[in-house]
Amino acid sequence: MRSIFKKAAGLLTAVVMAVTAAVVPVYADDSRQKLPDNEAMRFVDSMGAGWNLGNCFDASDCTWVSNELDYESAWCGAKTTKELIKTVKNAGFNTIRIPVSWHNHVDKDLKISKAWMDRVQEVVDWSLAEGLYVIINIHHDNDKNANAYYHPSAAMKDASVKYIRSIWEQISARFRDYSEKLVFQGMNEPRLTGTNYEWWYDTKNVPADVKTALENINLYNQTFVDTVRASGGKNSGRYLLIVGYAGMNNEGGVLSSYYKLPKDTTADKLIVDCHYYGIGARTSLQVIDGLYNKYTSKGTPVMITEYGLNADGYKYVDNEQNAVTRMGEFMEYARNRGISAVIWDNNSGDKGQKGHKFIDRKTAKVIVPTLVSTITAKGAPAMSSGTASAAKPVVTAKSTKTGRVTLTWDKVDGATKYAVYQYKDGKYKALTTKLTKTTAAIKGLKSGSTYRFAVRAYVNGKWTTLTSKDVVKIKAK
Repeated sequence: MRSIFKKAAGLLTAVVMAVTAAVVPVYADDSRQKLPDNEAMRFVDSMGAGWNLGNCFDASDCTWVSNELDYESAWCGAKTTKELIKTVKNAGFNTIRIPVSWHNHVDKDLKISKAWMDRVQEVVDWSLAEGLYVIINIHHDNDKNANAYYHPSAAMKDASVKYIRSIWEQISARFRDYSEKLVFQGMNEPRLTGTNYEWWYDTKNVPADVKTALENINLYNQTFVDTVRASGGKNSGRYLLIVGYAGMNNEGGVLSSYYKLPKDTTADKLIVDCHYYGIGARTSLQVIDGLYNKYTSKGTPVMITEYGLNADGYKYVDNEQNAVTRMGEFMEYARNRGISAVIWDNNSGDKGQKGHKFIDRKTAKVIVPTLVSTITAKGAPAMSSGTASAAKPVVTAKSTKTGRVTLTWDKVDGATKYAVYQYKDGKYKALTTKLTKTTAAIKGLKSGSTYRFAVRAYVNGKWTTLTSKDVVKIKAK
């Protein structure tokens, strides 16, 4: 299958060439590094160890299926079930990434099929109901096809902007009222497909075509951010993942001087996004140091949305303990530098370390429990001090009865209680500070009057902060 080949050959070869040139056989310092304590860093920290629902909704160009909903199982061999999502959560993962390809599910006007969008939403809802952070994206839509794809070439610039804007307008509209635990990723691995530069280019002498591609990727990322923010609702403050060329984690991608985070109307809500298929018999972690030095040490969060073994790692695929050791070391090293990571699982192979398969899709069973438990254990909070979770209660207010307002919010991981405040005359007045439920009814309000409320969570011995963005406004019936 196309995606499996890419993960096992294309991207691995390019990234391994860039990353393993200077192998670090002994980790110089695997202790927790000094990290700025801000809301964005804590948010990504709380996402912890993640798992990819790969080769599922991202399947593309499956000419052998007659029903578009069969794309979901065309590559991975199984439809997603509630039981599978529960297994992901029970295995200790905090985040699920749901890659989605859209171009096989749009009409000539780029309108997404309702059936496809509904099915994606259903799995997102199951995942959020389990308390997971969720990432959705535009995945295998990067190609040289002006009818439905995007591509960072000069010839495809205008068509690509149109495609990215259209797809994200529709996704944003569907999910505009979802909590911040839903994260959007603009693109997967934008690159010059079908060229000699698809997975690698000379960073010291960047070819003209690649320079154009790098500039266009910045434009596409800006289009993504602008489109999401313009949709309003909770999208105005949603966290967004910003990828570089081909998802590279080095000087070809997010460490390149060409890579720029987009301008944003909401401060500190962008996350640097890259991939890492550099885990082998000996694993180079210099690239992680590069991400730490440039971003996380300065308070800019980083997330590795795909990672796994490289070609060197396949030399010992039948020795699970080696995989446990190397993948555990990688996760710990990254987390100690404030970086969360999402393992790539495409449901291929007999063992996790043999073909990116860790949870069997049909049985919803973890098939390499030692490996998975090591990954999730190493995904413990990486912040240097016991700070509150970055996730804050995102409040929804409704008034369905006269003089009464009902507040509801998502459960915050690690929260032991909640406090409800009324905001009036520039001050917060506590109405209750001992709630254990995620709902509160405020009675005795004046009909027709507008009120403002906010909620804090008590996590790790501290209350989450309150800002004007946390206040919800509601008119009482």
